[in-house]
Amino acid sequence: MKRFIFIFVSLLASSIVFGQVEDQEPIDQENIQTKIEEGIRIKDLARIEGIRSNQLLGYGIVVGLQGTGDQRSKLALKSMQHLLTNLGQEPTGSLEFKNVAAVLVTAEIPPFAKKGDRVSVVVSSIGDAKSLEGGVLVQTLLQAGNGDVYAVAQGALLSASHEKKQVDQPRNVAVVPSGALIEKDLTENTLANRQIRIQLKDFDFTTLTRLHSAITSLQDQETKSGSEAWKDTKVGIEGGSVVITMPEKFEPVPLLSKIENLKVKPSYKARVVINQRTGTVVFGGEIQIDKVAISRPVTDKGQYRLKRQEAYQGIYVRSPNTVNQNDSVYNIEASSVDELTKALNQLGVTVSDIISILEALRDSGALHAEVVVL
Repeated sequence: MKRFIFIFVSLLASSIVFGQVEDQEPIDQENIQTKIEEGIRIKDLARIEGIRSNQLLGYGIVVGLQGTGDQRSKLALKSMQHLLTNLGQEPTGSLEFKNVAAVLVTAEIPPFAKKGDRVSVVVSSIGDAKSLEGGVLVQTLLQAGNGDVYAVAQGALLSASHEKKQVDQPRNVAVVPSGALIEKDLTENTLANRQIRIQLKDFDFTTLTRLHSAITSLQDQETKSGSEAWKDTKVGIEGGSVVITMPEKFEPVPLLSKIENLKVKPSYKARVVINQRTGTVVFGGEIQIDKVAISRPVTDKGQYRLKRQEAYQGIYVRSPNTVNQNDSVYNIEASSVDELTKALNQLGVTVSDIISILEALRDSGALHAEVVVL
């Protein structure tokens, strides 16, 4: 019988617990709880408005291929003819370039990248080239969404399938490590106006309030220590952001360094994620469920009748009109998804059955969480 594997996420990567794993060392629950109570760094929960990466895109050609370039596509041929003309060479007669491929070049510029910095680029074939292995990207202009050119890319391609064990990887996509040279500063100085907006990556009013409280507590501590700059700093909430307005005498970088390392205990929405293909369920926190009795029809596997014990009335979810007397009945005392999945594992319930039970709990209203099925 295929066993069900579940993952309980305790909001910390170090506290992931796998069900049905043998020879597992004892888990220090007290240490895990201490780490949870300490919270998460603000830098991992939020971002500063205006400080972000930017995407660049360009069209180019790859040369030097060993007969694996575009065969029927005329785009690479026209591009090569245009390139030769610009270099002062007039192509004559009928030309065929099986060693050339038309490609799209993409790059992502990190925040505060400056002129002269280098970033890697991804090169993708847009024709019918069989492989880009061994090719060289010819100088390609990379532009942002506004049409301005910010970088130039060129260099030898490194294929994703350059190792023998990766033969199944696509050969029409490659990278040029540090292949793009930034020619123009892209990110504006968002700190120049002395105002910082901190936005949560996963918005939640409770977490936002805790974030604001953590920053104001830091401000109180610094003010009591005699910091005039912190004393004149204003911290407030506008919309979904914490807004910090600094005086002229305050340097923003040291302030941000202290703020981003503050720890806040986030408040997450209850959510259960089910991957039907791998038979994995991931859930965070103590997701509550109503006490239920679960019966599985022997003659109709995978369909369930759920009965809320406190209501004493039948709740049918994808179930037959009648329940056979030989039905398998699970009387499980569980108040959370964690307890339920552990109990079902001990009973030897199959992967598909556990997924069906969780979905039935959701449909009946007994599971108080959002269920995401992948």
